[in-house]
Amino acid sequence: MRLRARLGIGALFAALWAAGCGFSNPPAEPRYFSPGPPQLSESDPTHVGERAPLRLRRVRAAAYLRDRMVWRRGVEIGFYDLLRWTESPARFAQTRIEDELFQRRGFVRTSQAGVPSLVVSVDAFDELLAPAHEASVVLSAELVDGQSATLLDHSYEVRKPIAGDDPRQVADALGAALDDAVRQLGEGVAQALGAKPL
Repeated sequence: MRLRARLGIGALFAALWAAGCGFSNPPAEPRYFSPGPPQLSESDPTHVGERAPLRLRRVRAAAYLRDRMVWRRGVEIGFYDLLRWTESPARFAQTRIEDELFQRRGFVRTSQAGVPSLVVSVDAFDELLAPAHEASVVLSAELVDGQSATLLDHSYEVRKPIAGDDPRQVADALGAALDDAVRQLGEGVAQALGAKPL
């Protein structure tokens, strides 16, 4: 009787092992990434907006852009289960836009009413799978003056090739695309506000 019970338990363990029900590798853990570091610009805008006040609203993102990395093939959008961002794409964009406008271009940050106000949204932060393997970043910007007249209403789209299938290469390419889009946005804001070099 005991021999049968032992054989039954042994067969159960063997079946569980063969089915992979828990005695093999531990479950896969999510991997976290940040976009490639900000790239230094070849030309310094020399604080073209020195002392000009500017109100930057909180950057928003499309509803699907959260912590999971996104792929896109035509009109189809999907998410990687185990590839995540350390922060939201909106937060990455907020940080780089603040650096561009207030550090590099010298605008003065303010929360006062009656000064030019900038609203930015991240409309794409995607890995494109076809027809070419590219990183795609789209920033939409609306700048209004103190009387709510529109000074700038434009979308900045940048695509960068992705060298391979490694998620680090995807993150680097998205970081480079974000940098270019932010620089274009900064230039657009400077021109709309008529900022001149000192």
